[in-house]
Amino acid sequence: MRINLDSPYDDGEVFEREDGGWYFSYHQENPNPSLRDMQFTNKALMACIADRVPVGVLREREVRKGNSPEYDVLGLAVPVSWQAGFFFFEGVRTDGAWHRGDTMSEVLLSTAQAQDDSTERDESPPSDDYDARLRIARQIVARRGQRAFRAALMQAYGGRCAISGTNAEAALEAAHLLPYRGKESNVLQNGLLLRADIHTLFDLRLLAIEPASRCVRVSQQLAKTSYRELEGVRLAEPAAQNQRPAIAVLETIWRPFLEAERQT
Repeated sequence: MRINLDSPYDDGEVFEREDGGWYFSYHQENPNPSLRDMQFTNKALMACIADRVPVGVLREREVRKGNSPEYDVLGLAVPVSWQAGFFFFEGVRTDGAWHRGDTMSEVLLSTAQAQDDSTERDESPPSDDYDARLRIARQIVARRGQRAFRAALMQAYGGRCAISGTNAEAALEAAHLLPYRGKESNVLQNGLLLRADIHTLFDLRLLAIEPASRCVRVSQQLAKTSYRELEGVRLAEPAAQNQRPAIAVLETIWRPFLEAERQT
């Protein structure tokens, strides 16, 4: 497969690991995710995911108008998952191994970090202490979630974290179970009131809620941390049935959590 610089698709940057591994995202052929299996390349990559078959990866050096493109050979990479129109790859190291974990989350984090670093370099420094504090306040407000959605969750959950029981309002955030896609995402069945650190771990798929038992499951990656104490904790939910997380939403999150755990 080839990573072209002038591709009509939004192929991601290739990120390197300290152990010699590498990873990246690659947009499927056809911009509509629901039409994935209409293209032979997509069907072949899905088969490679199922069978863990690596593919050769070439990356274009530079866009050369009117000239034949030149490529660097990156090596072999294993397509490990597909979601929302993107394939996620783990590069094979020189020892023949590749990283096993939640590659999609790592791609998203690395991409966001790269963009954040770029914005930070381009952004002018605060003009004074007030401006610096204002920027921090904006970040806190953005992280807490939209005011009305957070207020509704605060009322539904009695001002307590649904997992830890923390009642410090300043530390509680409105967590979307499925990613925010506009105002229709701000419904109580798609939300949880969570302590800030637990919200972060939830977004990183290091915590999940088992749909059948409604209990917390903790990733193996947190097994040697204090967060292991959350394993098996039953989710504290509102009394009203229509305010609780929808079973279909929990199942949508649970499946990729299990897949990431199998790869760890």
